[in-house]
Amino acid sequence: MNYHFIGLGGIGMSALARILLQQGHKVQGSDASQSALLNELEKEGALVRIGHSGEGIERGVTVVYSSAVKESNIELIKAKELGLPLLHRSDLLGQLLSGKKALLVTGTHGKTTTTALLSAVLMEAKGDSSFVIGGILQSAKTNGRAGTGPYFVAEADESDGSFLKTPAYGAIVTNLENEHLDYWQTEERLNEAFGSFFAQVKNSKHLFWCSDDPRLSALNPPGYSYGFAEGAHLRITSYRQTEKGIVFDLAFLGKNYLGVELNLLGRHNSLNGAAVFGLALTLKMPEAAIRRAFSEFAGTGRRLELKGEAHLVQVYDDYGHHPTEIATTLRALRDHIREKRLVVVFQPHRYTRVRDCVEEFLNCFGDADEVILTEIYAAGEAPIEGISSDALYARMREKLGDKIHFIARKHLETWVAELLMPLDVVLTIGAGDVTHTGVPILQKYAARAPKYTVGVICGGTSAEHSISLMSARNIARSFDPAIYTVKLFGVTKEGEWITGPDAIEKLEKKIRLRGPKISPQVLSELLGCDVTVPVFHGPQGEDGMMQGLLDALFIPYVGCDYRASALCMNKAWTKHVALLNNVPTARYIETDAFTYRQNPQLLIEQIAENLTYPVWVKAVHLGSSIGVTRAASPADVPAAVENAFAVDDALIVEQEVDGRQIEFAVLGNDYVRIAECCEIMNHGAFYDFDKKYGPQAMGVEIPAKITEAQRAIGRALAETVYRASGCKGLARVDFFLDRGGHFWLNEVNPFPGFTSMSGYPKMWEASGIGPQQLADELIALALHRSRRLAEYRGK
Repeated sequence: MNYHFIGLGGIGMSALARILLQQGHKVQGSDASQSALLNELEKEGALVRIGHSGEGIERGVTVVYSSAVKESNIELIKAKELGLPLLHRSDLLGQLLSGKKALLVTGTHGKTTTTALLSAVLMEAKGDSSFVIGGILQSAKTNGRAGTGPYFVAEADESDGSFLKTPAYGAIVTNLENEHLDYWQTEERLNEAFGSFFAQVKNSKHLFWCSDDPRLSALNPPGYSYGFAEGAHLRITSYRQTEKGIVFDLAFLGKNYLGVELNLLGRHNSLNGAAVFGLALTLKMPEAAIRRAFSEFAGTGRRLELKGEAHLVQVYDDYGHHPTEIATTLRALRDHIREKRLVVVFQPHRYTRVRDCVEEFLNCFGDADEVILTEIYAAGEAPIEGISSDALYARMREKLGDKIHFIARKHLETWVAELLMPLDVVLTIGAGDVTHTGVPILQKYAARAPKYTVGVICGGTSAEHSISLMSARNIARSFDPAIYTVKLFGVTKEGEWITGPDAIEKLEKKIRLRGPKISPQVLSELLGCDVTVPVFHGPQGEDGMMQGLLDALFIPYVGCDYRASALCMNKAWTKHVALLNNVPTARYIETDAFTYRQNPQLLIEQIAENLTYPVWVKAVHLGSSIGVTRAASPADVPAAVENAFAVDDALIVEQEVDGRQIEFAVLGNDYVRIAECCEIMNHGAFYDFDKKYGPQAMGVEIPAKITEAQRAIGRALAETVYRASGCKGLARVDFFLDRGGHFWLNEVNPFPGFTSMSGYPKMWEASGIGPQQLADELIALALHRSRRLAEYRGK
């Protein structure tokens, strides 16, 4: 047979055309403009005409059209005049499904991804299955396939009621929301239609519907419910997002399916995956094949599709155009990119949708940092009075403030490219031609190749001055010179600031200046930095002093703010916070120099009443084991106390914990990550300054040889302490692991060492994040916190 498609380039129409071509039919068609889909169809044998005309509409041709084709279309008019057979796309799909076991996927959102995943599973498990997808299945590079197997997977379109034309052998219903009310008119009619769809499914043991959706649950359909909700027949019992995708556990019909890996992003895709997993099991597909298809799934075109990356910017594209889809997509992408700046380029789709969803559009961009709005893509609709891009922008600006911008479509690529900086992520989203903007944006941005100016500040007046220089040197060399221009700032032991490429060398030579502590030239250079890294260890730098200065100057910086830094650099305060959050810490006594001098014997008595020897006497504000002494008996206490007061004005006396030293490297602001832990290989010896940094420095073992249960407990305790202390950016949380396998908090280091011997960067390297990527992550976190502070200042 000969078929003519009006609108051949549409994603659904082209899939049907492909199947007809594969079955040996002749296919021709027209569309308004050339596209990649049409190019592929031409290669597959279709005759393509650009522009609508009567050409090709002749006897012997069956004309296929969709609901988007208007009665005024010249090709449709001519077909009727000639009395040619006319097939709505849904009727053609019904014909193709004849004789097959139809597995239909319907719902307001998620149809394309779910259909594609089910198709991928069938191909993996059953071989030659047929499918029609509303997107390109990336692994097969197609949206339609005519197979010889018994199953045919297809999207069932609820937008025009056509999903009721063909009863399903099995089905998945993802959700139900007020969409396409221009067709259904009322919520009641839409609900009734879904009820009819459920009733038509031939075998309810192959019917799955989402119990997390209140509208679907209210319909109380047959089949199996799935979701996170208690009581779901197929329940997602755990979920987490990884660098690659998502991992979740399922419970179904009395069996647990643990660690299901799906190469997609977002909580919503765990729901889609659960439905496919359940349906595949009821179709007797091997579990191993299902898992293999899930882990290798390459997604579909225009569903959080990575279009490209350059100069540390990534560009994604998504078809989402309804507010619920937008919010869900942004949440999935936000969870993946964490604290990076998310720039969303949004093209509204259809005047009717803007009219019906304007309030929802005000609230679906919460996960975006910048929103660029462009003109409404009409999709053939006539304008509606009062509904315009300008009107929508005015309403969105009331809600989103300065993070919303309106840019005309013709200026979109250039404007967005000028906005971007390294570490940004761009999402183009909408059902119109916004999909074509991503690559030009990336190309224009890459041609600019902007850089950040990063100020590395080091030295300081503390006893850990030399360690700061060692750390700073390593950090400075970790920045990619293609992305960052590094400026060095040094603070002498006397508190004088210097700058220049040789700043660290000058500090090592212990130069002294006689001018102002911070000269106008140094201050000007500092204010010219986009972000800074205050690499200080110990008082007057790591303890919040430097962070407070940078906050006062509105200069973004890496690491904890002045509040968290001050708290963590006070060993007693840290213990208070730990105990308030049920994190075990060794018993301790705290005192200050004045109190001790008044009555030295009092401390001896307090130790006798509350602790048992041996104990550790520690300067409260110092790191690197400075001012720390072990006291095996009361006779050792006075000298230990004097050692601490030689470098600090407060101390704690802490009960000794007989155990191993286990450290956890923590990274993040909102999204907290913890690297492989390490053990300090001190073999019971005191881990003093020389054993950390001297020529005979002790090594670390990564990962520490502890059990998985201990690792999980330690990570949980480290995150609890990190969050409770208000840490941002990075920190190292150190524990003792006693002989009984119990963790005891030792201390929190708000800016851990980055020397060649330091555990923190080594732990991340062992976790797959090398020095350069770690530097990128730290800058992204610093910029994220700076954006947050700017938002708060504006309110």
